[in-house]
Amino acid sequence: MPNLPKSDFVFRKHMNIGEADAENDKGFLSDCFVDNGDLEVLEDTAAAPAIVLGRTGAGKSALLDELEEKCERVIRIEPESLALKHISNSSVLKFFEEVGVNLDIFYNVLWQHTFAVELIKNKYQIDSQAAKSSFLSTITNIISGDRKKQEALDYLEKWETKFWITTEERIKEFTNKIEKDLSFSIASKMPGTEIKAGGALKLSDEQKTEIIHIGKNVVNGIQLEKLSRIIQLLSEDIFTDPQKKTYIVIDKLDENWVEDSLRYKLIKALIETIKKFKKIENVKIIFTLRVDLLNRVIEKTRDAGFQREKYESLFLKVEWKRDQLKKLLDLRINHLLKNKYTKDDVYFDDIFPTTIEKSPASDYILERTLLRPRDAIIFVNECLIEAQGKTQISGEIIKSAEKTYSSNRLESLTYEWSVEHPLLNKYMEVLYHKNYNFKVSTITTDEMESLIMKIQNESMSQEDILVNLANKYMHSEYPASEKILRDFKNNLFYILYKIGVVGIKVDGTSSAKWIHDRTQDLTAERIEPTSIIYIHKMLHRALAINSKSQ
Repeated sequence: MPNLPKSDFVFRKHMNIGEADAENDKGFLSDCFVDNGDLEVLEDTAAAPAIVLGRTGAGKSALLDELEEKCERVIRIEPESLALKHISNSSVLKFFEEVGVNLDIFYNVLWQHTFAVELIKNKYQIDSQAAKSSFLSTITNIISGDRKKQEALDYLEKWETKFWITTEERIKEFTNKIEKDLSFSIASKMPGTEIKAGGALKLSDEQKTEIIHIGKNVVNGIQLEKLSRIIQLLSEDIFTDPQKKTYIVIDKLDENWVEDSLRYKLIKALIETIKKFKKIENVKIIFTLRVDLLNRVIEKTRDAGFQREKYESLFLKVEWKRDQLKKLLDLRINHLLKNKYTKDDVYFDDIFPTTIEKSPASDYILERTLLRPRDAIIFVNECLIEAQGKTQISGEIIKSAEKTYSSNRLESLTYEWSVEHPLLNKYMEVLYHKNYNFKVSTITTDEMESLIMKIQNESMSQEDILVNLANKYMHSEYPASEKILRDFKNNLFYILYKIGVVGIKVDGTSSAKWIHDRTQDLTAERIEPTSIIYIHKMLHRALAINSKSQ
């Protein structure tokens, strides 16, 4: 440690280089932010990327925090303000969805209306009736003689009697209006119909057809055309100054996520709304989303009009290289130690050993991450905990810290993927005590059948493709059972690959593929008995992996 006074320096209790989540990391985040090129793209309102994609711990929230710190006009909407729970719990909307009424127009209009009003409210500081009247007067003078834009203004005046209410109140008010319109239409034309979740089960096909017709008329009555004119008004007459760019940011939409088909439709509508608002050159709506949740949105709302390719340009994928993560660790270590224990800069290499197991210490640590800032920060923090009372961090300390780190990362992964794969902890049991690499064919039928027995009776809420295949296998006979078992094994390893637990070398001519590689062309079908599985070093200690290769 050349820059620290060894005579009196010891690592102390509670020393750390920051917290795992951006919300609690304010002490380090602003001073130690590492821009890997994403911030400039996000800040550019002319650039398409606006949906920040990344895994848990990739730095999505930090990116939005830095944007808010840097830019003057940022409107942050908290996820609870979007009233997703209120909408998805609506018995009226659920009833019409179950019958088969397409409410996509309503979901799109809901977001367009909400964001348009938030932008106007923020720009003109509308917090009272007087402020609203002043805004309407100002805009009326600007658009004088333009009938279509005046209609858009009339729409706003009709809907927004109270511009100053909260976002959540506005969304609930808008939702309640469509609920009342739908309920009234049914009550007047089909009296006695029970409008509640599950009510569709009691209806005949003829009744469902009639309700679909009624619901379609109500939805089509939503003033979509006038909303389009409002967006035009915002673009051409209100947000015209390129020096005064405005951002709406929404973070943590995926926290406490509940599996709900209606929520997926709301996220889909949000993505479509962002694309529509790109017409306003000096405005950008930005939100963060986990990659796995985006994939589920696409899967659950798949139709001819919503294809990933059409929206690819909107996605900003947060990815990190080792040198960027090393820089992040350097900045945080320096922030922790400089001016407290020395006047000189102090970096990673100053407090960690030069090598460990013949590799640079930074490589050793980063090889045991999923190339995410959170992993790297947590591992170094564990090292600092183990080093308490000592004057330096040794290889033994790093390995001792790795044991706790590895176990915590295993637990974290099962939580991160608990919605998509609720039984992931059982799937990973297949890897316990294995060599760090092995052929797919070495996993025996007995091992697969043991796993199948553990998961095949799980409830529908726990079901994913493996549970589905397990149930099929239990009700099949040879030779069909043989193919199902092969599909089960392939999908098991594909799931473990997808979450980052394993890499897969498909054949002798290819290199091992990991989920963080840029080329993602691996599918379950491509996995062969001769394919080689590599268990990620991050989990070697937690899974008691044998470091010897097969």
